[in-house]
Amino acid sequence: MSPRPLHPSLAAGKLTMQSKLTRRYVLTTAITASTGITALVLSRSSSAGASTVISGKTFQGNRAADGVKGDGGEGLRAQSNSLIQNCKFLDLGNGGVRVRMPVDNLSIESCAANNLYRFLEVTSSDKSVPANLTNFVVRSVTAREVDRTMTRIRYGSHDGTIEDVKAFGSSRCDLYCVGYQLDGTAHDITYTRVEAHDFREASRPKDKYWNGDGFSDERGNHGIRYISCVATGCSDGGFDLKSADVRLENCIARANKRNYRLWNSGELLRCTSVDPHHYGGTGGKSHFSFHGDVKRYVIDQPVVKGSPGNSAPVFFFATKESMHLEIRNATIDAPDAPLIRVEGPEPVITWVPERDSQKIKVKRNRA
Repeated sequence: MSPRPLHPSLAAGKLTMQSKLTRRYVLTTAITASTGITALVLSRSSSAGASTVISGKTFQGNRAADGVKGDGGEGLRAQSNSLIQNCKFLDLGNGGVRVRMPVDNLSIESCAANNLYRFLEVTSSDKSVPANLTNFVVRSVTAREVDRTMTRIRYGSHDGTIEDVKAFGSSRCDLYCVGYQLDGTAHDITYTRVEAHDFREASRPKDKYWNGDGFSDERGNHGIRYISCVATGCSDGGFDLKSADVRLENCIARANKRNYRLWNSGELLRCTSVDPHHYGGTGGKSHFSFHGDVKRYVIDQPVVKGSPGNSAPVFFFATKESMHLEIRNATIDAPDAPLIRVEGPEPVITWVPERDSQKIKVKRNRA
């Protein structure tokens, strides 16, 4: 089968390359055959260090519309002190950009991608040497038809910024698909104005639990921040977060099975939850759900909106031990939903101010 058709914003011709060696730089001119646009690929020569700029290049694989796993190959392998900008990544497999060894000071900016398994993939080629990605930026990137993950960042990667990035899952997302994934001991990473849409498992049996998250992190992660991020249309958690002391500000989760799925500790400030939606499999929908070994969360100034007929509980507790939840200045309008549902130990809930002084409209207090 042929590769998926490009989104209109990605249509471009192939590149021809011309190179010129100067005293300090290898200057490569990439001429787009169909448009005549000239792009520069600028690499410092070895005598001047290792800084590299890759600009205006198209990385074209051969991934078909029904490609699986790594079909299509990698786009490029990242190196330290590199800037990748204004590039296109088309029909690729496990890594439009692949980090396979320790990489420091990597920037990926103003790029677009279509039809790929993962966009940024951090996986070491040598299992004895973790491919730590440090001091990195991913900015102003949009990817469509993503089958598995937009970014997978792991090992001891740290000090990263991901901002103004959008990822759209494909109609045939793989098992355990997720927009943005942190794993290992990755830490001190901030997402700002980042969006994940429609990461839904396409082949999980109906009698099994369906995964598929917008954002996820794990218990080994810390120092993780989500600022003004959006997750919609995912078959599990919009934000499925296990890291300790996580912080979310001004985030929006809409039409995910569980808009905010929380497992550890942290604070959510001015976050919005709208109409959770069940796409299939076991497990019910909810606005905010708590699971496993949860410690303490503060949810400050939440805005919850449930349309008439939407019965998703606002707060769903399925923890192993009693947890502490502090709810401050809530605005909740879910006329056909219960405020609280508990399947496990009874939580300790503190209302600031008292519950009756907060703006809460629900069908009943308990499910």
